Amino acid sequence: MRSADTASKVRERYVRAFSRPGAMRAGFELYRAFPVDVERNWDDLKRDGKLTMPVLELPGAASAFAPFTEGMMREVAKDVTFRTIERANHWVPEENAKALVSAITDFL
Repeated sequence: MRSADTASKVRERYVRAFSRPGAMRAGFELYRAFPVDVERNWDDLKRDGKLTMPVLELPGAASAFAPFTEGMMREVAKDVTFRTIERANHWVPEENAKALVSAITDFL
């Protein structure tokens, strides 16, 4: 787990990045695109069927999304490996990179 000093530096970096003109707008575009993405993804699923390649799903164990992401992934993929990453929430690579790399390495 990161130290308070490191966490403070990370917060400062986010504040600087999101304080730039237009930065928040750009970040929110991801969420504005969701309705279009949903339609496109369902159309692809209907046309092509479920993904056939192995899929690795790795939400943070503390994420509010963790309890239902496995089911969501199984809707669109035939071969799903699901694990949660301990000591992580939404930003898994930042919150527990070592466990993330280990899980990916094991999967591969």
